[in-house]
Amino acid sequence: MCGQETPSTTPRVGARVDFFSPTGRGNLGNLLFLNPSSPSSRHATHVRFHQPPSSSSSQAPQALSDNDESILVSIHMTGDLTKPLCDSGLMQQFTLARSSSSSPGSATTTTKEEGVEMALGEALWLNVGHDGIIGRRVSMRKGEELLADGIVGFNSLPAVVGDGL
Repeated sequence: MCGQETPSTTPRVGARVDFFSPTGRGNLGNLLFLNPSSPSSRHATHVRFHQPPSSSSSQAPQALSDNDESILVSIHMTGDLTKPLCDSGLMQQFTLARSSSSSPGSATTTTKEEGVEMALGEALWLNVGHDGIIGRRVSMRKGEELLADGIVGFNSLPAVVGDGL
């Protein structure tokens, strides 16, 4: 469906969305849906957003900077990037913020070297189908501005070839 088959012996580590700007400004970063306490779980309890370094030569916008407003992340019902967002339906949404403090009623957000990580309000199914998020469109917005979007896919560790000796 989405590239080469992954062997069943390859460990799954959540699901991943690579975000690209609709205006062609480049890669905005990626969002990893994962369960830190059980990496091979079929449920994601956390998300981790990582964006390219600002010193990168790409024209990618910086989604989260220290003084910016929060980013609204929406998981849509369809996986069709050609449809307007208003026609894509809504499965779930949450906000990402660079700040390590959280406002009342929001999930705790921590800033790590590898990105911004936060717990989800409810676990998400990492499968294809009615309740799963694999194959769905995910968008990032600031206010009404669409920053980027992408499609959720399985994320797996690379298969180990040999034992490194």
